[in-house]
Amino acid sequence: MANQINRNFVWCNEYSDGSFLGIFHEKLCWDDGEYFKLEDALYEQCQVHAGSDHIPRELSWRVMRIFSFLMMSLSCQYDKNDNFKIGNLTRDQYYGRRERLQLVFEGFFKGEMPDKEILISASYR
Repeated sequence: MANQINRNFVWCNEYSDGSFLGIFHEKLCWDDGEYFKLEDALYEQCQVHAGSDHIPRELSWRVMRIFSFLMMSLSCQYDKNDNFKIGNLTRDQYYGRRERLQLVFEGFFKGEMPDKEILISASYR
């Protein structure tokens, strides 16, 4: 499942324009199916490294870069001076998915992933 992280990391041979990040960047769309593949990979990798204070540098760099790019791009959504606009989300959907993304990535780095049931009720109203 770590290959889902690689599929979303631009500087990797496994990167795919069909990944969540690829679709997000190229088509300006939030693809739930591809997002959940990436999220599931983060949950899996958090479990793999559970009990360890160390996340391999290569993995942490890739996950941080994906998060950094997404949060930077999301901050442009409602900037009237920026042309980046996600075309397939309402304002409420945008805020819910942004919150979910932040909680999931923070959970990965903390080593404690959020309960998916709580995430569903918060981000997919």
